[in-house]
Amino acid sequence: MKFITDLIKYFVYITTGILFVFIAILLIGGIGSISIQKLIQIPCAAFVTALVTVIICSKEVITKKEFYIGKTIHYIFLCVIMVILGTAFEWIKLDLAGVMTMVISTAAIYAFTFVGTYLSSKSEAEKLNKALKSKREQRK
Repeated sequence: MKFITDLIKYFVYITTGILFVFIAILLIGGIGSISIQKLIQIPCAAFVTALVTVIICSKEVITKKEFYIGKTIHYIFLCVIMVILGTAFEWIKLDLAGVMTMVISTAAIYAFTFVGTYLSSKSEAEKLNKALKSKREQRK
């Protein structure tokens, strides 16, 4: 069950992040619209990267070193996947500029997803701590 809820959570964050990046690129590039084809491709890319995220990030992290190594490996996997999908979906050309655009875009989406997940987890933890404190006080 946790796998499915995490997959949905990351899918929503990543889809939102990709849309924000597309909108930013459209505004910067002066292009006026996103095609229906791209609107279908965005959730496909989000699903693939969300699936990879849930699989890679499900491992328990014990040390800071493991955390940073895990995040680095995860980011590299996402960049490779997004360059492949970006090329297949014709979002980028497979040249240095295209790859760098995708790497930077992936970093922005990664940061957005990380912050969103952190804030959501922090809120959940605060609610749980509050509920536990309330239960303890009721027992007294």
